[in-house]
Amino acid sequence: MGSSAAEPTNDLVFVYGSLKRGRANHHELQGAEFVATTRTAPGFALRLVAGYPALVPGARAIVGELYRVPRAALPALDEFEGPAYVRQEIELVGGRRAQAYLSRVPHAGTPYPSDEWPAPPA
Repeated sequence: MGSSAAEPTNDLVFVYGSLKRGRANHHELQGAEFVATTRTAPGFALRLVAGYPALVPGARAIVGELYRVPRAALPALDEFEGPAYVRQEIELVGGRRAQAYLSRVPHAGTPYPSDEWPAPPA
């Protein structure tokens, strides 16, 4: 009768900056369920653009948070992230996959020296 097994209603989304718990834009994840603190698989880096981190191709495993986000909320998150970011599937440690927002301009801003964005909450 139902189609819950065939079509999930939530997507896993990896966040690494202002959408994390305690950060300035965490409220944009309203309705999302925190799953875990995790890392990407190696292959990424952070760059600082206008005071915020941007995920780009690189050699690091980036620390962030994983959320179960209602599929219906993804268009609003896409709008919030704006045209500078593209949502795409990435690999996390352990082979799990999730959506993440990557910079459309991988060389924008300046390289960030850490695998975690530690700016204090706003």
